[in-house]
Amino acid sequence: MSWHFVNPDAFYWAILPLAIAASFLLRKRKVRALTAFSGETVRTQSRKAKTVFRLLFIFFALGLVALTVAAARPVLRLSWTEKSSEGIDLVFTLDVSESMDADDFRPTRIRVAKDMVSDFIRKRESDRIGFNVFAGESVTKSPLTRDHEFVLNQVESIELRELKQGTAIGMGLMNAILRLKGSESKTKIIVLLTDGDSNVGSINPISAAMLAKQEGIKIYTIGMGQKNRVIIPIYQYDDQGRKGPLMARIPSYLNPALLREVAVLTGGQSYMARDSGMLNRVLQEIDSLERTRIRMLPKQKQEEKFFWPAAISLGILYLVFLLLETRYRKGGKTHVIPA
Repeated sequence: MSWHFVNPDAFYWAILPLAIAASFLLRKRKVRALTAFSGETVRTQSRKAKTVFRLLFIFFALGLVALTVAAARPVLRLSWTEKSSEGIDLVFTLDVSESMDADDFRPTRIRVAKDMVSDFIRKRESDRIGFNVFAGESVTKSPLTRDHEFVLNQVESIELRELKQGTAIGMGLMNAILRLKGSESKTKIIVLLTDGDSNVGSINPISAAMLAKQEGIKIYTIGMGQKNRVIIPIYQYDDQGRKGPLMARIPSYLNPALLREVAVLTGGQSYMARDSGMLNRVLQEIDSLERTRIRMLPKQKQEEKFFWPAAISLGILYLVFLLLETRYRKGGKTHVIPA
């Protein structure tokens, strides 16, 4: 915040009234008497009258000075910096097939994935984020939104074995593409996290990737899981109809070549996360690669402040004129000298 004068040369106009006022106040004044012949009036200026008229003259000079301040056009300039961001539209597509219950990520793959996806979302304050899940079919849990608390609640609420089983990567990608289709954001991202190979669904992952490329969408693929066999619970019903887990050791069905082809085709990147530490580093790298662009724009607002000095000037001049024309019109006492 700072004060400026648009027409500073106007202050030269104040030199003359200030000089006259100084001369008037500093010079020695003598009491004058006007005498006349018999019947004439002689006016003598009392000390009180002189003081009053000096004050009136000072106020008159101040009124002129205030008028010059108004003519100089004082303005108050307010400066600040405004943050402008080009947000990213990003859709997480998470595999929720039965194999995500494997315990090679402690405690399970799905638990680690949910925690790290949530941490990633919390860092993206300026972005619109959507969230899809897929297994043998795909479902949207959250459309693109800046209500990150809603998205986080959806991430936390997902459960395995709610969808038809299988790994329909193509359908998961297509669902995410539909969420981003029509977006006006300059940067559109899909982050696909899966622990398996595409084995069901009517949409081929490569076909989905080609459509994403046409829409200007980049896909980052993350393969999750170790290379060797892992233990997962498979729930079955016993002879009495009770549901219980059967621990099974299954091989890893990841297809790194497919994930790499999908990512490269769209201009994204592909990663393999063999443990929770690697998954964390992968998401951090994606976060650093696709950052929201923030620009700091200097802004300035100017407010005219000439009204008050102009109002003060006019008020003073009007008051002086009013007093001179009314109460102090004669300026002193009148005495009659006898003939």
